[in-house]
Amino acid sequence: MVRHQKLDSVVTKGHLTKDELIEFIRDTKNGDLYLVIDYGVYLGKVEASEIKLYDDDAILEPQFIQEVRIFNKQKEIKISRINDRFVWRERKDTNEGKEETTCFDETYKLWGQVTAHKENWSILTEQRGTSIAIPDSYEKGQKVGLVFRKYIEFQDWDLVNDQPFSYQVVDDRLVKYALWKEEKENE
Repeated sequence: MVRHQKLDSVVTKGHLTKDELIEFIRDTKNGDLYLVIDYGVYLGKVEASEIKLYDDDAILEPQFIQEVRIFNKQKEIKISRINDRFVWRERKDTNEGKEETTCFDETYKLWGQVTAHKENWSILTEQRGTSIAIPDSYEKGQKVGLVFRKYIEFQDWDLVNDQPFSYQVVDDRLVKYALWKEEKENE
């Protein structure tokens, strides 16, 4: 069952050149990291202005980066490539009571289950042999998901479908990792 909530959410935006990108990521100080590059997806952390990836051989060169998300429970900075430049937006949730936004959290399962640990990393492996490292410690056999917060807007009348009341997801952000809870059978 998905439950919605109302909270304040402030959005700021900007542009970056490829020369500014890596320093901008480091300036975020702390948060979990979701990184899409031309040849793979990495999960990591930004800690004390240092970018930490499980695979230290990963090349963090701006020309290969497609998308970056730095997130925690309060905010996310999302950076997207547009040609040879980058646009960024920060969505920060607050409890100031100024502008209420309706949202709901939804968990998406990461492939595989925890098969190994190395320091503070858990390695998820799928039966087909793919694996991904997450910067958190989970027990062997556990399954993990990523929690997305989806922001929605309501309309009194949907002009496209000529029907009353509709809503649309206008933005989403990563919030945290979470244990995957298996659905109970026969319910």
